[in-house]
Amino acid sequence: MSDRKEITLTVNGNQVKGKEGDTVLEVCRANNIYVPTLCFLEGLSNVGACRLCVVEIDGERRINPSCTYPARDGLVVRTHTPNLEKYRRLILELMFTERNHFCFFCAASGDCELQSQAYRYQMDHARYPYTFPSLPTDTLNDFLVIDHNRCILCGRCVRVCGEVVGNHTLDFSRRGWRTLIVADLNQPLGESSCISCGACLQACPTGAIFSKVSAYRGRTSEGKVIRSMCSLCGVGCEIDVLVKDNNMVRIDGANLTGLKGQLCLMGRFQQVYNETPRVTTPLIRNKKGNLEPASWEDASKLINDKIKDYKARYGANSIAGLASSLCPNETLEAFARFMRNTVGTSYIDTLDGSSYRTIAQGISAFSRNGKGLEIESPLEAILDADCVLVVGSNPLETNPVAGCYILRAKTQKKASIIVIDSRPNTFGFRADIWLRPNAGSEEALLGALEGLVAKKAGRTEKSMRFVSVAKAVGATGLDKDTIQKAAAMLSSAKNPVVVYGEGVFSAKNPKLIARVLDLAKLANHDGLKVISLKPRGNSRGAWELGLANHNGMAKTKPKMVYVLMCDDKFEMGDWVAQVDQAEFLVVQASYRSQLTDCADVVLPSPIWAERKGKYVSLDGKVGHSQKLLEPPSGIKDDVEIIAKLAKGI
Repeated sequence: MSDRKEITLTVNGNQVKGKEGDTVLEVCRANNIYVPTLCFLEGLSNVGACRLCVVEIDGERRINPSCTYPARDGLVVRTHTPNLEKYRRLILELMFTERNHFCFFCAASGDCELQSQAYRYQMDHARYPYTFPSLPTDTLNDFLVIDHNRCILCGRCVRVCGEVVGNHTLDFSRRGWRTLIVADLNQPLGESSCISCGACLQACPTGAIFSKVSAYRGRTSEGKVIRSMCSLCGVGCEIDVLVKDNNMVRIDGANLTGLKGQLCLMGRFQQVYNETPRVTTPLIRNKKGNLEPASWEDASKLINDKIKDYKARYGANSIAGLASSLCPNETLEAFARFMRNTVGTSYIDTLDGSSYRTIAQGISAFSRNGKGLEIESPLEAILDADCVLVVGSNPLETNPVAGCYILRAKTQKKASIIVIDSRPNTFGFRADIWLRPNAGSEEALLGALEGLVAKKAGRTEKSMRFVSVAKAVGATGLDKDTIQKAAAMLSSAKNPVVVYGEGVFSAKNPKLIARVLDLAKLANHDGLKVISLKPRGNSRGAWELGLANHNGMAKTKPKMVYVLMCDDKFEMGDWVAQVDQAEFLVVQASYRSQLTDCADVVLPSPIWAERKGKYVSLDGKVGHSQKLLEPPSGIKDDVEIIAKLAKGI
């Protein structure tokens, strides 16, 4: 759009420049000319609902909303005349009298756009009678509240839900003064299709939608907003965190309507509200078998003595190190150096190392040229897709922003969605076709789809090992017509994207990965477009650092295991087998869990907000998180802890 023709307008007596296709409001904003708005939000469609942005335009008989009026060369515009200011004041008075706007009770007071406009126009009274309607308040959602008494019907929540999130949960219901914003078919928000991403909350210009997590904890002016990044799922969303008195008050998307700006319930709410008990001091298991507080010196000495003892008796490889891929690169590098160089062991892995080995071996079988994760596409490729094949994944649960990209492709690009998953998967209900093969038969299904797509494309080389449809029907339990219909969708797509995730990793079958990649390559006319949804926020960063042992640790029986959990939550995995058989277990963690309860030594670790570091997103983009909070007294930085241990050996 950079080649758009330049136009010249006269605004308030001054000549300003704009681009053909801009609205009058966009030209004004580009030239730092203030025009008040409420329903406008950059990045959303313009509807001209609030009428605050009205301007006078020469040649027009009436005033017009600048957010929907197309700018053109030679236009003469006035944005602040006595008549316009009176009109805007009238609109504000009507808004305040139509619903129940009691600022002193409102969670948004001090951060409310409607309130700010009232102050700007010195609205200390209203000339019209208040209607005082009795409207409902929806509190059933775990994180959000909708108070219809404070709604001005600007529609920003409706548009962001549809245009950015792609979920289309919210819409208008009823008419006139009874008009409400409702979820689905007028269900409570907590019983609707809402995914609790909170984009509507951030888009709302009043206190009509507010957060149960952040309400009344502090205004923006009372704290400090720090730009950082979310490190939970690997999408790498940029966030603005409001910090007050060393507490997180609120997390917003840094650019709500931009890429990776909407956030999800994990990144927006769960990181603010966390009741899991913290580990705040080193713990050592006493002779009675109970964990008791200890000093850093005693805990470090015990760990070092055990390392020396096991190395002397059984060799360095009797000690294994496991690290969470939620840790930043700096922490992972320090841990790897400690285990390899100081301890001397070759047994080091990540908690999601088995996923890496499956992906790496599958890519190797597919490419046969040494390429790795760089063959994958950027996440934004989904937005331009006309067909998305989702294999073994529910992206709305594991990587919600990626899931919303698929929903946006469906509504905005009319993309078809095909889901292949034998497990229960709510994302399957959003698909055009949900193929639910018998567990373990996914490879046969993919092979049959390959054959059908290749036949359609006129590619039937003998080197291609396809599976007959008849054989796939017998293995998968699916009917022939459904398989052929899915293949036809893929074949007819001009820009298909394949997304696969945890269901494929857990099969531990590299041939299945290779099948996914082969199908993606056959279906796409412009080259391979495939994305794997890695398990954790810095999985790709950890794997690129070489922490995921290529051979794994399944055959090892370590005597001592050091687990660097940081703020990862305990989940069962392949690595638990090594931990179970270890004689001595060290866990460095932020939170109490089943794992820390089994440990011989527990070291406290800062949470994500108490450290800064480098992360690599699932599609290979580098980002940096910032230190937002000071950790509780006595908790040291992870790198400092590891360095202290290294000095004692």
